[in-house]
Amino acid sequence: MSFDGESLVSGGSLLLSGPDGAVGEEPDSRVTGLFVGDVRLLSRRILSLDGRRLVPGAVRSSASERTVALVPELGRNETTDVLVVSTQTVSLAGLTEEIRIQNAGRAPLTVEVDLELGADFADPFVLRADGRSFDIAGGSRAVELSDGGVTLSYWRERAGRRFSAGAVVSADPPARVEPVAAARSTEAGSVGAAAETLGARLSWRLELPPLEARVLRVRVAAKATTGGNPPAAAGLAVGDPVRLVTPPDRRTRAHEDLEALLMPCPGMPELTVVGAGVPWFLTLFGRDSLITALLAAPEVPALTSDVLRALAATQADRVDPASVAEPGKIIHELRVSELATLGQVPYGLYYGSVDSTPLFLWGLSTVQDESVQRALEPAARAALGWIRGPGGLEGGGFVTYVSDPNGLKHQGWKDSFDAVSHADGRIAGGAIALCEVQGYTWRALTGAASLARRYWDDPALADELEDAAARLQARFRERFWMGDGAFPALAIDGEGERVEVVASNAGHLLLTGMLDAAEAARVTARLMEPDLFCGWGIRTLSTTAAAYQPTSYHNGSVWPHDTAMIAEGMRAYGHLDAARTLAQAIEDSAAHFDGRLPELFYGFSRDEFPRPVAYAHAARPQAWSAAAACVAGRILREG
Repeated sequence: MSFDGESLVSGGSLLLSGPDGAVGEEPDSRVTGLFVGDVRLLSRRILSLDGRRLVPGAVRSSASERTVALVPELGRNETTDVLVVSTQTVSLAGLTEEIRIQNAGRAPLTVEVDLELGADFADPFVLRADGRSFDIAGGSRAVELSDGGVTLSYWRERAGRRFSAGAVVSADPPARVEPVAAARSTEAGSVGAAAETLGARLSWRLELPPLEARVLRVRVAAKATTGGNPPAAAGLAVGDPVRLVTPPDRRTRAHEDLEALLMPCPGMPELTVVGAGVPWFLTLFGRDSLITALLAAPEVPALTSDVLRALAATQADRVDPASVAEPGKIIHELRVSELATLGQVPYGLYYGSVDSTPLFLWGLSTVQDESVQRALEPAARAALGWIRGPGGLEGGGFVTYVSDPNGLKHQGWKDSFDAVSHADGRIAGGAIALCEVQGYTWRALTGAASLARRYWDDPALADELEDAAARLQARFRERFWMGDGAFPALAIDGEGERVEVVASNAGHLLLTGMLDAAEAARVTARLMEPDLFCGWGIRTLSTTAAAYQPTSYHNGSVWPHDTAMIAEGMRAYGHLDAARTLAQAIEDSAAHFDGRLPELFYGFSRDEFPRPVAYAHAARPQAWSAAAACVAGRILREG
């Protein structure tokens, strides 16, 4: 579902609203609301004055706070003496709104202020409109009026599991409160939904002397949620505070977004992770969090350690086909929402990514905190066990995945259903070995070998891992390089057939360091050809491929983080001109999105359109896109 309104995000809380701060009355209001802890706490927020809606006149905003000057909706020749200024701020605690009502005239005024609030407690998966439907019948709701405030509550049980959530609304000065039951049709994506949204109307009657103002403050906070929280990170000491260290005079919109997406890990609030993106991915994702932490290490140096701790605490310790769990595997996605808690989606603790586990080891080898490297030795050894065993390295020679019939068909970073296709357009099947995953694995093995030698007092394991890395590198050269050896194939499918298309995935090998100098030069040169480099970034798929479609999710679009990883890899190999060209493309693209790079945009060339063409459903802000802008800035600044 597309959203073109305003977003505020901080500490894991998210407000999506119309330009006037309203929720529930815009054309795309089905997705607007206040989301905290993967549940929509407010699905309606309408402010009115003397029964009239208010319209915006001026706006000032940051990632987490927005101030709007509002006036009553008037006819062309009508005037008003009242100005309303609303400041909405989201934080870990939820939403705080300060409403300032100013009498700008020279006569006293009496005004009636109404703030209507409603809560449907919708799960994001119900709102996403991605073709799935869920039975959400049987939920219970309650409204509890308090002294000038109200508490809205929801709970539902299914198969012995219980989910509950609530919104606590308080006001200063206290409001007159009356409950409101707003008729509501069944949500798209659900069956058996309740026909009502819980709600309340908060009202104030204000006497305003000439040129004076009154201020109302309203807070909406989450009640304790009963959800499927993961185990606590027992025994893992919390390290340095996770914060942005970039000096204030050098901060950009990307730095602001990166900071806004930092959040307590669901179920482990002592650990800070980064939410993957707004609106649907504001939670812990293994791959996204690790890549963001690797790319943004200079800006948020303590993030990697906390992400690693959170991933170690959620590491699989048993086989569970429903969640694609296998011992040692690192999580793909963590959800504490209603549908996840009640077992209606598999994403409570979901392990459907092939690359999170090698990325975990890569990340661990980069942290500067020896205590983390020692404390996470058991998790690292378990991850190595998965890579070498169920992951497929020692059985078939490469780390592979197979389609999850109830979840993700493809399990690399390009995880859409058609993301891995042969040159003739056939979608690849079977146990698939992606080229970039082999590079991540090589970096994981060499990094873990260094850890074993330096910190784990296990030189024999170090020798084993170094040998395994060398053999993987040799097999990769033998099996993946296409035809004349100019470029690696996207993948090898379950039949042992190379997926011989030119895709951006191979560019990630530059960042891993797996290629020799000559190979890196060939890959760099090929990536910069116009079928891949469109002027705004690297296309995910060459224009020569049968599956190429510039408006697709993964088959010809441009992802800023993908381009940034490639640029950083080019810089590491000394290809500075190419790295700077890509970095400048990222900065130019960001300028057309007001400094806030989206998750992706269409792959049309710079010659076709004078600005990048937006992808309607892209997450924005998005963690690794914000990190990509940081990478671009460093490359252009430092060379």
